[in-house]
Amino acid sequence: MIRKLGMTAFALLIVLPMFSETRQPAEGQPPLGLRLMNNSEFALFLARLDTAAIRWEAQLKSVDVKSLSLDSHDSVELGRRYSLCLQSLDNTREEIQRLSQKQTLRIDLLLLVDLNDLARSLDGFDWDLANVANAGGNGSNEKSLGYVKEILGIDTALALHTAEFQNHVFAFAKVIDAQLEEAGKGPGTPPAQE
Repeated sequence: MIRKLGMTAFALLIVLPMFSETRQPAEGQPPLGLRLMNNSEFALFLARLDTAAIRWEAQLKSVDVKSLSLDSHDSVELGRRYSLCLQSLDNTREEIQRLSQKQTLRIDLLLLVDLNDLARSLDGFDWDLANVANAGGNGSNEKSLGYVKEILGIDTALALHTAEFQNHVFAFAKVIDAQLEEAGKGPGTPPAQE
């Protein structure tokens, strides 16, 4: 169930922009549904995302995998998933810092990839925690369910930030594409003949 929710959220992030392009925007504007943030909005968004990432990291660090009294195989797998989540958060924060210094489409795309990677890592970790809760025993059930709720909360907040950022990235790409086409360097331009 948890994995299905994660995949549904991810699929929605991919499909939503497609629907937004069915209506025609004003000339020179990104498709409706996509919104390019101005510089101050973008700086504020990055600050909010970084603050959220710091909070998510603290929430993740409050998860005590060793306290779940698992067998060695499950403990190793859960520890690996946990480490992937923390690494994904570190990568996300690194890209946020880079974008705070200079915005480029390349770094925007890297952050979008990192956000999606973080979502996948959280989904996997949540899935493993839910399996621990389903297995029950050793008092791990309640504690594991509490951790599942905590991770789902992070995942939900992450999905909102990712959707907002994805709209910005797609709008930014459309603007750059339009500028390149206008300058005669875009994909719609025939190659120069010698």
